[in-house]
Order: sequence, then C-alpha cells, then structure tokens
Amino acid sequence: MSKIVFSFTLLILVFFFSACGPARFVEPLKKRENAVAIDLGGPLVNIPGVAPMPMPFSSITYGRGISNNLTLHGSWYSTAAIFGVAQFEVNGTYGFWRSRDKKHGASAILGFNTAMDVFENEIKFWPKLDAHYYFKYNFKALKQDDLLTSGGKPAANLLYAGIGTWYELDKTRAHNEEQQTFVVPMLNIGHDLNWKRWTFKTEIKLIAPFTSNEDIVLDYISLTGKKGATGLYFGLIRKF
Repeated sequence: MSKIVFSFTLLILVFFFSACGPARFVEPLKKRENAVAIDLGGPLVNIPGVAPMPMPFSSITYGRGISNNLTLHGSWYSTAAIFGVAQFEVNGTYGFWRSRDKKHGASAILGFNTAMDVFENEIKFWPKLDAHYYFKYNFKALKQDDLLTSGGKPAANLLYAGIGTWYELDKTRAHNEEQQTFVVPMLNIGHDLNWKRWTFKTEIKLIAPFTSNEDIVLDYISLTGKKGATGLYFGLIRKF
C-alpha cells in the first residue's frame, strides 16, 4: 500500500474514534458576536514505551452569532493536513430552550464533517447531530460598562453534558470490507471556564461505546473496556 493511501486509510480509522473533536459553542454566541477557537486532543491511546496519552489532533474554528439562538461555525483540522488530507467541519448550534434565570439551557448542533485526500481525490462525508444540556454557575460580577456592552448579563462558567451521533454513508469501509456501523453514538461531559473574552475548554467523551476497538490500527483506551474509545480535549476560545 502506498504511503498516501495508508495515510488516508489511517486517518479514516482514527477519525472513526476521534468523532469530530470537542463540542463547540454549546451555548450559542450573542447576535453578531464572533469567536475563534483552537482545540487540541483526541482519543486516548497506549503509546508503546511512552505512556497513555490523547492523540494530538488540532483544529481551528470560527463562529458567528446569527441571532441570540443560532450560531454558525466552521472548523479546519490542521493535523489532517500533515497527511495530505483536507478535513473541514461545518455546524450550526441552535439554542432551543433556556430557563427564566438563564442559568440552564439546551441546544442542538447539526452539521457535517468532510475529509478529502488531495493526492488521490478520495472524499468522505459524515453528517452529525448532537444535543446538549448546560448549566451556568459562579456568576461573576461585572463593571457597569461591561454590563452595558454585554446586555446586562453577568459572566459565568459553564458545565455541559450531551449525546451525539454521526452517520456513515458508505456501504464499504477500508480494504473494501462491508460497512457494519452506520450510526456512531457518543456521550460527552465538558466545562467552559469563562473570562470576559476568553474561554478555556475541557471535555471528556465516550466515543462509539458499542463498537469493538480490537484488531484495529491503534490501541485505544476506553472506559467501556474493549468497546469504543475515551477522548480528552482542551480548547481556547477568543470572543470579539
């Protein structure tokens, strides 16, 4: 197998358990608000002779608030580019419920992820759908000018939990084997540590918890044993 084909096949196998990275903009941005995010992390793997560690996938994301309930955002996976693969993700986050005190909320993320081998012109496409519940705590007092510019809303940290799915459309997988899994579920828990314009994100994710992780390229670590993988992610967001 050529190096190029191997790289693309490896990426697809790894992506099956990387599940698009962390959840982004679980709480929608304000109308006309912009944000840039950098994420690092991936499924935990055993590295022989080293130690268990998350795979160092990286991505850069831009998001914009279309309304107070809808945020559109797109991501570029910079690590994939090293292997000659152009990988992008496009999503929309819609906040469909908030409590009266705005400390609780729920949102859905609908979008897709696509990867293309720029040398072989081979393309993969995965639709995705996520839903999250979030809770805001530790509301921080802001100065009067901050309250005016932010609509009178205090800053707060955010805890969230969610369930997601992404969908395999191809009937065959690597090496022309029959595709057995068409819906890949995941569960995630995350935290956003918020300042006025900056957010530090951490997230842990159970990826494909019903799919065997044996006899594949990498030795994945999973809280569910020989099923799926456990992902660990870190991110930094700047709003403007």
